Amino acid sequence: MFEVGHSAGPVDQPGDLVFGTLTFKTERLSERKRYHTWFALLRRAARHFRKDFGQMLWTLRAENGERTGRAHFHFLLAGLEARAACPTTCFFLMDLWEKLGGGMARVSVFDPRLNAGAYILKDLHPFDASSLAGGFHESGKFSWGDCTLTIANSVWNAARNQMEQNRR
Repeated sequence: MFEVGHSAGPVDQPGDLVFGTLTFKTERLSERKRYHTWFALLRRAARHFRKDFGQMLWTLRAENGERTGRAHFHFLLAGLEARAACPTTCFFLMDLWEKLGGGMARVSVFDPRLNAGAYILKDLHPFDASSLAGGFHESGKFSWGDCTLTIANSVWNAARNQMEQNRR
């Protein structure tokens, strides 16, 4: 079985992933406008990091908050150079989200122990998460069925390429 988080593929390099939570200033924002703002963030980030937009590896989870019911996004972004997955990049993405008209943004370097592939593929494997606390809670939402998951074509292409390499 293909597991991005355990493979030697482009998504699992240590420090290669950033994880974020993005909120919106108002609940009256249409779903179309929410996604438009997300893609504006990706396009600007690609331009900033001199990456081809189509090569950006990302997945986006849209959900409503547990307590307030407010819509927000969780995302995983990869494909940046390993040195770009750092606190400076996290602050850049948070600032960019707010400049684009989004609400609050929280972005951090993703902990590779959380196995991004399992979350993306809705196959959360149990492990001792006591030391990972909030990161595990938020990242674990990538396995919930009551959310909308959007996966970039580039992720599917990377998965297909890796499966072909594994068959050789």
